[in-house]
Amino acid sequence: MDNRLTFDVVIATRNRPEALALTIPLLLSQSRTPEKLVVIDSSDDHAPVAAAVARAVEGHDLEVIVEHSEKGLTRQRNRGLVHVTSDVVFYPDDDTLFFPGTSAAIMEIYETDPDRQISAVNPKDSPTPPPGVLDAAEYDMTDAHKWNARTVRFRTWLGRRLLAAGPRYHIGRILLERAPDMPWLKAIDGLPVEWMTGYRMTFRSEVIKAEGFEPVFGGYSLFEDTDASWAAWRHGVVAGADRGLVYHHRFPGGRANRYGLGAMGLANLAYLMAKHSADLKLTPAQTRKSRRLTHNYARLRMAAARLKSLRGDQGAGEELKGMRDSYPAIDRIFDAPRDKVAEVYLAVKSELGFD
Repeated sequence: MDNRLTFDVVIATRNRPEALALTIPLLLSQSRTPEKLVVIDSSDDHAPVAAAVARAVEGHDLEVIVEHSEKGLTRQRNRGLVHVTSDVVFYPDDDTLFFPGTSAAIMEIYETDPDRQISAVNPKDSPTPPPGVLDAAEYDMTDAHKWNARTVRFRTWLGRRLLAAGPRYHIGRILLERAPDMPWLKAIDGLPVEWMTGYRMTFRSEVIKAEGFEPVFGGYSLFEDTDASWAAWRHGVVAGADRGLVYHHRFPGGRANRYGLGAMGLANLAYLMAKHSADLKLTPAQTRKSRRLTHNYARLRMAAARLKSLRGDQGAGEELKGMRDSYPAIDRIFDAPRDKVAEVYLAVKSELGFD
C-alpha cells in the first residue's frame, strides 16, 4: 500500500527578505519537496519580500502563495493555515535552515506511523549550519543570538532538572508518561518530545486545523509554540525526528520594548500553564504544582534581571519592572475558571500594554 503523504510549507515573516533568500532554496532543494509554499508577510514594505520569494522559487514546480497581512505571529500562521491542503504542514521560521534529507526524515515518521498516533513532528536542532550555506549569507547573527545557540543544550538540561528554571517541563513530563509504547518510532530514530520549538514545527494538517494557533497571543506571541504543541498532544504524540536537522540562523532584528518582554514573559507563561493544566486534565495536585513552579520561575527571572540592572543594564531594569507589574497576574490567571482564562489574560495584556 502506498503510504506516501504530501506536505505544504507556511512561513510567517516580517521585514526579512534576506532571511527568506537563505531559507526557501534549502526547502526546495530537499529530496522531498512541498506541494505548496505559503508566505504570510507583515512587512512595512511588502515588495522586497514578494521579490525575494519570486527569486527563490524561480524554476521550481509548486504552488506559491504570498500575502500581506496584519502583523502578529499567530495571526499570520492562522492565515497561512487557511491555504493548506496537504496531509502535513511545516511551519519553519523565515530563518530556519534545513539540512539535506530533513523533509524526508520528517515525512518518514508520519508515513511509517501504523495507527496514526503521531500528531506532530519536530526535527532536531543542529548547533552548526549546513555546510557552505552561510558563505554568501547577507547577514550574521548577533553575539547574543550566538550565545543562545551555544548554550541551548545546557539550558535545556537545566530546565529539565531544575523545574523552577523550566516549569514547562512539569507538564512535559506528564505528557511523556502518557505516550504509548511505539517501538517502530525508536527504530527510525524518533522519540516523543515535551513540545516543539517554534522554528521547527510540523503537524498533521487535520490536527492544527482543529486547534489553530492561540488567537489571544499577538505580536511576538511568546510560548505560542508550546501552546500549539500541547494542543497537538491532545490528538496524539508529538515526536522528534533525530534524522532530520535544522539550524536556526536567527535574523538580527531587535525587540526593543524590554518592559513589554518582561511583562509578556510572565503573563504568557501563566496563561499557558493554567490553560493546559485544565485542557490536559491534570490532577488538582499537578495543577497546584503548575502554579507553584510558575511563581518560582517568575521569582528566579526577576532575581536575574535585578542583578543585571545593578550591573548597569538599563534594559534589564525595564524588563524587571515589566515582570514586577505582571507578577500578580499569575494568580489572577490561575484563579480564573477555564472559560474565563483568555478573558483575564487579555485584560492583563490591556492593563500592562504589551502585545
